[in-house]
Amino acid sequence: MTRILFALAVLPFALRDELPPIPADDFARLQAAIKPQPGESRWREIPWLTSVREARERSVREDKPIVIFTAADGSPLSRT
Repeated sequence: MTRILFALAVLPFALRDELPPIPADDFARLQAAIKPQPGESRWREIPWLTSVREARERSVREDKPIVIFTAADGSPLSRT
């Protein structure tokens, strides 16, 4: 729903190929709204391993599954 409202708000400006400037007094509020909030990205708090070998050894040792996080355009760690 938020994306639809955003699209409707931005669409008239996108069609004109220009966006209005952000008022200086509103900048801090907008910046606070778009920054990640504490607890919002809990996956960042997990001590991820970058070595598959180390993950496999730990998985066997702790009898837990392995989760492999990847992206279509390359490694999420920016190593292709």
